[in-house]
Amino acid sequence: MNVEKEKKTVAILGLGGVGGFLGARLLSAGQHSGLEIAFVARGETYRALQKTGLIFESEGTKTVVRPDRLIQSGTTTEAVDLVLLATKSNGLEAAVAENQTLFSEKTLVIPLQNMVDAASRIRPLVNGAAVIDACIYLVSNVEKPGQVRHLGGPGKIAAGFPTTERYAWVFSLLGKTGLEVSLCADIDVQLWKKFLFISSLGAVTAAYGLTFGMLLQSQVHWALWEELMGELLQLAQASGVSLSPAAIGEAQAVVRSFPADSRSSFQRDVAQGNAGEKEVLVDEVIAKSRQKGLSPERYESMEVLICENIQKNGKTTC
Repeated sequence: MNVEKEKKTVAILGLGGVGGFLGARLLSAGQHSGLEIAFVARGETYRALQKTGLIFESEGTKTVVRPDRLIQSGTTTEAVDLVLLATKSNGLEAAVAENQTLFSEKTLVIPLQNMVDAASRIRPLVNGAAVIDACIYLVSNVEKPGQVRHLGGPGKIAAGFPTTERYAWVFSLLGKTGLEVSLCADIDVQLWKKFLFISSLGAVTAAYGLTFGMLLQSQVHWALWEELMGELLQLAQASGVSLSPAAIGEAQAVVRSFPADSRSSFQRDVAQGNAGEKEVLVDEVIAKSRQKGLSPERYESMEVLICENIQKNGKTTC
Protein backbone atom coordinates (compact mmCIF):
# COMPACT_ATOMS: atom_id res chain seq x y z
CA MET A 1 0.00 0.00 0.00
CA ASN A 2 1.72 3.17 -1.21
CA VAL A 3 0.99 6.42 0.58
CA GLU A 4 1.15 9.49 -1.60
CA LYS A 5 3.70 11.99 -0.32
CA GLU A 6 1.92 15.32 -0.75
CA LYS A 7 -0.02 16.73 2.19
CA LYS A 8 -3.64 15.65 2.07
CA THR A 9 -6.56 17.84 3.10
CA VAL A 10 -9.19 16.46 5.48
CA ALA A 11 -12.42 18.22 6.44
CA ILE A 12 -14.54 17.16 9.41
CA LEU A 13 -18.05 18.37 8.64
CA GLY A 14 -20.05 18.59 11.87
CA LEU A 15 -18.32 19.08 15.23
CA GLY A 16 -20.72 17.34 17.57
CA GLY A 17 -20.03 14.21 19.57
CA VAL A 18 -18.62 12.17 16.69
CA GLY A 19 -16.90 15.01 14.84
CA GLY A 20 -15.36 16.32 18.05
CA PHE A 21 -14.02 12.87 18.90
CA LEU A 22 -12.49 12.46 15.44
CA GLY A 23 -11.00 15.94 15.43
CA ALA A 24 -9.44 15.50 18.85
CA ARG A 25 -8.01 12.09 18.01
CA LEU A 26 -6.51 13.26 14.73
CA LEU A 27 -5.00 16.43 16.17
CA SER A 28 -3.82 14.93 19.47
CA ALA A 29 -2.00 12.02 17.89
CA GLY A 30 1.02 14.14 17.03
CA GLN A 31 1.48 12.16 13.84
CA HIS A 32 -0.78 14.00 11.44
CA SER A 33 2.05 15.77 9.59
CA GLY A 34 0.79 14.30 6.33
CA LEU A 35 -2.62 15.89 6.81
CA GLU A 36 -4.09 19.37 6.84
CA ILE A 37 -7.18 19.17 9.04
CA ALA A 38 -10.11 21.54 8.77
CA PHE A 39 -13.16 21.80 11.03
CA VAL A 40 -16.37 22.90 9.31
CA ALA A 41 -18.92 24.13 11.85
CA ARG A 42 -21.77 26.58 12.19
CA GLY A 43 -23.51 28.83 14.69
CA GLU A 44 -22.58 28.59 18.35
CA THR A 45 -20.21 25.69 17.71
CA TYR A 46 -18.21 27.71 15.16
CA ARG A 47 -18.00 30.68 17.53
CA ALA A 48 -16.90 28.49 20.45
CA LEU A 49 -14.22 26.78 18.38
CA GLN A 50 -13.00 30.15 17.16
CA LYS A 51 -12.74 31.46 20.72
CA THR A 52 -11.44 28.51 22.75
CA GLY A 53 -10.65 25.67 20.36
CA LEU A 54 -12.20 22.22 20.78
CA ILE A 55 -12.35 21.12 24.42
CA PHE A 56 -12.36 17.32 24.48
CA GLU A 57 -12.74 15.09 27.53
CA SER A 58 -12.06 11.36 27.63
CA GLU A 59 -11.34 9.10 30.60
CA GLY A 60 -11.29 12.10 32.93
CA THR A 61 -8.67 14.01 30.94
CA LYS A 62 -9.41 17.27 29.11
CA THR A 63 -7.45 18.46 26.10
CA VAL A 64 -7.79 21.51 23.89
CA VAL A 65 -7.06 21.22 20.19
CA ARG A 66 -7.23 23.62 17.28
CA PRO A 67 -7.52 22.58 13.64
CA ASP A 68 -5.20 23.75 10.91
CA ARG A 69 -8.22 25.59 9.50
CA LEU A 70 -11.60 26.51 10.99
CA ILE A 71 -14.27 27.14 8.36
CA GLN A 72 -17.77 28.47 8.88
CA SER A 73 -20.31 26.15 7.28
CA GLY A 74 -21.52 27.57 3.99
CA THR A 75 -18.27 29.44 3.26
CA THR A 76 -16.11 26.58 1.98
CA THR A 77 -14.35 27.45 -1.27
CA GLU A 78 -12.32 24.45 -2.39
CA ALA A 79 -12.54 20.67 -2.55
CA VAL A 80 -10.62 18.49 -0.11
CA ASP A 81 -9.25 14.97 -0.38
CA LEU A 82 -11.28 13.44 2.47
CA VAL A 83 -14.53 14.47 4.16
CA LEU A 84 -15.43 12.83 7.46
CA LEU A 85 -19.14 13.55 7.52
CA ALA A 86 -20.19 13.71 11.18
CA THR A 87 -23.40 15.74 11.26
CA LYS A 88 -26.50 14.31 12.90
CA SER A 89 -28.77 12.38 10.57
CA ASN A 90 -31.47 15.07 10.59
CA GLY A 91 -28.99 17.64 9.27
CA LEU A 92 -27.17 15.43 6.78
CA GLU A 93 -28.47 16.55 3.41
CA ALA A 94 -28.62 20.22 4.41
CA ALA A 95 -24.98 20.19 5.56
CA VAL A 96 -23.86 18.56 2.32
CA ALA A 97 -25.86 21.03 0.21
CA GLU A 98 -24.49 24.00 2.18
CA ASN A 99 -20.89 22.92 1.59
CA GLN A 100 -20.94 21.67 -2.00
CA THR A 101 -17.51 23.09 -2.77
CA LEU A 102 -15.87 20.58 -0.38
CA PHE A 103 -16.61 17.79 -2.83
CA SER A 104 -15.14 16.88 -6.19
CA GLU A 105 -14.32 13.74 -8.12
CA LYS A 106 -11.02 13.48 -6.19
CA THR A 107 -12.77 13.43 -2.80
CA LEU A 108 -13.52 10.41 -0.63
CA VAL A 109 -16.52 10.85 1.69
CA ILE A 110 -16.96 8.73 4.83
CA PRO A 111 -20.42 9.34 6.36
CA LEU A 112 -20.74 8.35 10.03
CA GLN A 113 -24.39 9.01 10.83
CA ASN A 114 -26.65 6.84 12.98
CA MET A 115 -28.38 5.37 9.95
CA VAL A 116 -28.01 2.48 7.53
CA ASP A 117 -28.38 4.40 4.27
CA ALA A 118 -26.39 7.62 4.69
CA ALA A 119 -24.08 6.84 1.77
CA SER A 120 -26.88 6.19 -0.71
CA ARG A 121 -28.71 9.34 0.37
CA ILE A 122 -25.80 11.70 -0.22
CA ARG A 123 -24.12 10.01 -3.20
CA PRO A 124 -26.14 12.06 -5.74
CA LEU A 125 -25.29 15.31 -3.91
CA VAL A 126 -21.46 15.34 -3.74
CA ASN A 127 -20.28 16.32 -7.22
CA GLY A 128 -19.10 12.84 -8.21
CA ALA A 129 -17.09 12.21 -5.04
CA ALA A 130 -16.61 8.61 -3.95
CA VAL A 131 -18.80 7.70 -0.96
CA ILE A 132 -18.40 4.53 1.08
CA ASP A 133 -20.76 3.04 3.67
CA ALA A 134 -19.34 3.41 7.17
CA CYS A 135 -20.16 3.59 10.87
CA ILE A 136 -18.27 4.39 14.06
CA TYR A 137 -18.48 2.66 17.43
CA LEU A 138 -18.58 5.16 20.28
CA VAL A 139 -20.83 7.21 22.53
CA SER A 140 -19.72 10.81 22.72
CA ASN A 141 -21.85 13.76 23.82
CA VAL A 142 -21.76 17.52 23.37
CA GLU A 143 -21.58 19.10 26.83
CA LYS A 144 -21.96 22.53 25.26
CA PRO A 145 -20.96 23.98 21.87
CA GLY A 146 -17.27 23.32 21.28
CA GLN A 147 -16.97 20.93 24.24
CA VAL A 148 -17.26 17.16 23.75
CA ARG A 149 -17.15 14.33 26.27
CA HIS A 150 -16.27 10.82 25.12
CA LEU A 151 -18.18 8.33 27.29
CA GLY A 152 -17.03 5.04 25.83
CA GLY A 153 -16.48 2.90 22.78
CA PRO A 154 -13.21 2.56 20.91
CA GLY A 155 -14.00 4.96 18.10
CA LYS A 156 -13.38 2.19 15.61
CA ILE A 157 -14.62 2.89 12.09
CA ALA A 158 -16.06 0.06 10.02
CA ALA A 159 -16.20 0.86 6.31
CA GLY A 160 -16.96 -0.76 3.00
CA PHE A 161 -14.24 -1.26 0.43
CA PRO A 162 -13.64 1.63 -1.99
CA THR A 163 -13.98 0.72 -5.63
CA THR A 164 -10.41 1.83 -6.37
CA GLU A 165 -6.96 1.72 -4.74
CA ARG A 166 -6.79 5.47 -5.24
CA TYR A 167 -7.84 6.01 -1.61
CA ALA A 168 -5.44 3.59 0.04
CA TRP A 169 -3.62 6.56 1.59
CA VAL A 170 -6.71 7.36 3.69
CA PHE A 171 -6.59 4.18 5.70
CA SER A 172 -2.83 4.24 6.07
CA LEU A 173 -2.69 7.81 7.38
CA LEU A 174 -5.73 7.44 9.64
CA GLY A 175 -4.15 4.34 11.11
CA LYS A 176 -0.98 6.28 11.91
CA THR A 177 -3.02 8.83 13.89
CA GLY A 178 -4.51 6.09 16.05
CA LEU A 179 -7.93 5.83 14.39
CA GLU A 180 -8.64 2.21 13.56
CA VAL A 181 -10.46 1.69 10.28
CA SER A 182 -11.58 -1.82 9.37
CA LEU A 183 -12.64 -2.51 5.78
CA CYS A 184 -15.55 -4.95 5.82
CA ALA A 185 -17.06 -7.10 3.10
CA ASP A 186 -20.24 -7.28 5.24
CA ILE A 187 -20.61 -3.55 5.82
CA ASP A 188 -24.41 -3.82 5.58
CA VAL A 189 -24.36 -6.11 8.62
CA GLN A 190 -22.08 -3.72 10.50
CA LEU A 191 -24.35 -0.77 9.75
CA TRP A 192 -27.41 -2.61 11.00
CA LYS A 193 -25.60 -3.89 14.10
CA LYS A 194 -24.66 -0.31 15.02
CA PHE A 195 -28.16 0.94 14.22
CA LEU A 196 -29.76 -1.81 16.31
CA PHE A 197 -27.77 -0.56 19.30
CA ILE A 198 -28.18 3.20 18.79
CA SER A 199 -31.82 3.26 17.71
CA SER A 200 -33.23 0.92 20.36
CA LEU A 201 -31.11 2.36 23.18
CA GLY A 202 -32.00 5.91 22.16
CA ALA A 203 -35.71 5.05 21.99
CA VAL A 204 -36.01 3.44 25.42
CA THR A 205 -33.83 6.00 27.22
CA ALA A 206 -35.59 8.95 25.56
CA ALA A 207 -39.05 7.54 26.28
CA TYR A 208 -38.39 6.98 29.99
CA GLY A 209 -35.61 9.51 30.72
CA LEU A 210 -33.11 6.82 31.67
CA THR A 211 -29.38 6.85 32.17
CA PHE A 212 -27.57 3.69 31.12
CA GLY A 213 -27.19 2.78 34.77
CA MET A 214 -30.93 3.11 35.37
CA LEU A 215 -31.58 0.88 32.38
CA LEU A 216 -29.23 -1.77 33.74
CA GLN A 217 -31.01 -1.75 37.10
CA SER A 218 -34.56 -2.04 35.76
CA GLN A 219 -35.69 -5.49 34.66
CA VAL A 220 -38.80 -4.01 33.07
CA HIS A 221 -36.93 -1.47 30.92
CA TRP A 222 -34.18 -3.97 30.12
CA ALA A 223 -36.77 -6.42 28.79
CA LEU A 224 -38.41 -3.62 26.80
CA TRP A 225 -35.05 -2.68 25.27
CA GLU A 226 -34.56 -6.30 24.26
CA GLU A 227 -37.98 -6.33 22.57
CA LEU A 228 -37.11 -3.16 20.66
CA MET A 229 -33.92 -4.80 19.42
CA GLY A 230 -35.97 -7.82 18.40
CA GLU A 231 -38.17 -5.63 16.22
CA LEU A 232 -35.09 -4.12 14.58
CA LEU A 233 -33.63 -7.58 14.02
CA GLN A 234 -36.82 -8.55 12.19
CA LEU A 235 -36.62 -5.39 10.06
CA ALA A 236 -33.00 -6.00 9.14
CA GLN A 237 -33.71 -9.59 8.12
CA ALA A 238 -36.82 -8.54 6.17
CA SER A 239 -34.59 -6.00 4.38
CA GLY A 240 -32.27 -8.79 3.22
CA VAL A 241 -29.51 -8.25 5.77
CA SER A 242 -28.16 -11.34 7.53
CA LEU A 243 -28.03 -9.81 10.99
CA SER A 244 -27.55 -12.48 13.65
CA PRO A 245 -29.65 -12.60 16.86
CA ALA A 246 -26.27 -12.53 18.64
CA ALA A 247 -26.22 -8.78 17.91
CA ILE A 248 -28.70 -8.30 20.75
CA GLY A 249 -26.39 -9.85 23.32
CA GLU A 250 -23.46 -7.90 21.94
CA ALA A 251 -25.38 -4.63 22.35
CA GLN A 252 -26.24 -5.53 25.93
CA ALA A 253 -22.58 -6.23 26.67
CA VAL A 254 -21.57 -2.88 25.21
CA VAL A 255 -23.95 -0.82 27.35
CA ARG A 256 -22.54 -2.44 30.49
CA SER A 257 -19.14 -0.94 29.67
CA PHE A 258 -20.29 2.70 29.90
CA PRO A 259 -20.38 4.87 33.03
CA ALA A 260 -23.68 4.56 34.90
CA ASP A 261 -24.53 8.25 34.36
CA SER A 262 -24.20 8.00 30.57
CA ARG A 263 -27.12 9.19 28.48
CA SER A 264 -27.77 8.69 24.80
CA SER A 265 -27.48 11.75 22.59
CA PHE A 266 -31.09 11.30 21.51
CA GLN A 267 -32.29 11.15 25.12
CA ARG A 268 -30.47 14.42 25.84
CA ASP A 269 -32.16 16.08 22.85
CA VAL A 270 -35.63 14.92 23.91
CA ALA A 271 -35.00 16.07 27.48
CA GLN A 272 -34.38 19.55 26.05
CA GLY A 273 -37.57 19.46 24.01
CA ASN A 274 -35.87 18.74 20.68
CA ALA A 275 -36.86 16.00 18.24
CA GLY A 276 -33.21 15.45 17.31
CA GLU A 277 -32.79 12.28 15.27
CA LYS A 278 -36.30 10.97 15.98
CA GLU A 279 -37.19 10.72 12.29
CA VAL A 280 -34.38 8.27 11.55
CA LEU A 281 -34.11 6.47 14.89
CA VAL A 282 -37.83 5.93 15.48
CA ASP A 283 -40.21 7.16 12.79
CA GLU A 284 -38.50 5.47 9.84
CA VAL A 285 -38.19 2.22 11.79
CA ILE A 286 -41.96 2.20 12.25
CA ALA A 287 -42.69 3.16 8.64
CA LYS A 288 -40.27 0.66 7.10
CA SER A 289 -41.47 -2.13 9.41
CA ARG A 290 -45.07 -1.55 8.33
CA GLN A 291 -44.00 -1.57 4.68
CA LYS A 292 -42.46 -5.02 5.26
CA GLY A 293 -45.65 -6.30 6.87
CA LEU A 294 -44.15 -6.28 10.37
CA SER A 295 -45.76 -5.03 13.59
CA PRO A 296 -43.40 -2.64 15.41
CA GLU A 297 -45.63 -2.41 18.49
CA ARG A 298 -42.86 -1.55 20.92
CA TYR A 299 -41.46 1.17 18.67
CA GLU A 300 -44.96 2.59 18.26
CA SER A 301 -45.40 2.82 22.02
CA MET A 302 -41.97 4.47 22.37
CA GLU A 303 -42.89 7.02 19.70
CA VAL A 304 -45.95 8.11 21.69
CA LEU A 305 -43.94 8.55 24.90
CA ILE A 306 -41.11 10.36 23.12
CA CYS A 307 -43.57 12.79 21.53
CA GLU A 308 -45.11 13.47 24.93
CA ASN A 309 -41.65 14.21 26.35
CA ILE A 310 -40.74 16.54 23.49
CA GLN A 311 -43.99 18.46 23.94
CA LYS A 312 -43.58 18.59 27.73
CA ASN A 313 -39.95 19.65 27.70
CA GLY A 314 -40.10 21.98 24.72
CA LYS A 315 -43.74 23.00 24.84
CA THR A 316 -43.90 22.31 21.10
CA THR A 317 -45.79 19.85 18.96
CA CYS A 318 -44.00 16.65 18.00
